[in-house]
Amino acid sequence: MSPTSVVLITGANRGIGYGVARNLAKQHPDYLIIIGSRDAAKGQEAASALKAKGLTSMTSVVIDVTSDDSIAAAKAYIEEKYGRLDVLINNAGIALDVKDRGKYPLREMMQRTYDVNVFGAAAVTEACIPLLEKSENPRIVFTSSTVGSLARTSDLTNPWATAPIPAYSTSKAALNMLMVYYANILREKGFKVNASCPGHIGTGLNSYRGTGTVDEGAANLVRLAVLTKDGETGTFSTAQGPRPW
Repeated sequence: MSPTSVVLITGANRGIGYGVARNLAKQHPDYLIIIGSRDAAKGQEAASALKAKGLTSMTSVVIDVTSDDSIAAAKAYIEEKYGRLDVLINNAGIALDVKDRGKYPLREMMQRTYDVNVFGAAAVTEACIPLLEKSENPRIVFTSSTVGSLARTSDLTNPWATAPIPAYSTSKAALNMLMVYYANILREKGFKVNASCPGHIGTGLNSYRGTGTVDEGAANLVRLAVLTKDGETGTFSTAQGPRPW
């Protein structure tokens, strides 16, 4: 039996991406979920661990979002194997000024962060659009962050407003703009394109400092991944509701 939806999640061998894969598989066993990982062994290990829990519609693919060749190879594999893509979750991300503060000069830190969080998400989206166009209900989800909200950052009563994370916060603001761009140009083709902030979740991204669980962080991303044809598009939200730009 062919899957009702083929889903690619970048950066899914751990953290929020892994939580999304797990919860999506639990709630929708008819979905085929492809765990995207830079490291083949880690991707296969993650898929095998989920299969061992009874979540059998799981596989993996190597995809390094900073490499156009890697993105092209992953796209070619999905096209040859499944013929289409129904859901793309742009989850791969880094937070060098959270986890590795002081390790890199500012320019290098900004360049590395944007290469993954913004340029990588754009390149993967662009590559996957032809596959998504073959879906009856194409959906794209971007894993963003509330620290990228200009409105909330402009509010000095917000404790995150002065957080020393310029690379991460500005990359997420740029990612939100990227999401709106794709939502606009793909709207007439029936695409549902949205962004979600998981919340302050403890993962490897932030050295496991956080107040929420991975399952809580995954909840809204999963909701957006399974939107029906009449679902929203061009939105930025959390599990608690819309977030201000």
